[in-house]
Amino acid sequence: MKIIVTESAKSQLDKLELGDRAIRIVARDTYECSTMIEFYLAYDHVNQDDHVQSFHGMTWIYDEKAAEEIGEEVKVDFVPSQGFKLINRNQTLAYGQLIRTL
Repeated sequence: MKIIVTESAKSQLDKLELGDRAIRIVARDTYECSTMIEFYLAYDHVNQDDHVQSFHGMTWIYDEKAAEEIGEEVKVDFVPSQGFKLINRNQTLAYGQLIRTL
């Protein structure tokens, strides 16, 4: 999966003190009829089965579930009035996001 980070998102992410943590792109089943899958960003550490990409001085990770649900690429954007947004080629997956702690 290709991860695209907009300049606006990069500007916000540069303010974070990640230490040894990575930013995880998450897709998880909610088992609720209205959403079914929840997408979000979270601070985390790399697990053995993770896909790992490093760029802009940050490590990005995601698991196979996220890759399957998101598809070929995901764009991470930041809009001041909406927080972080996750967008794939077909739709906005999530908006109004803060980075969670797992």
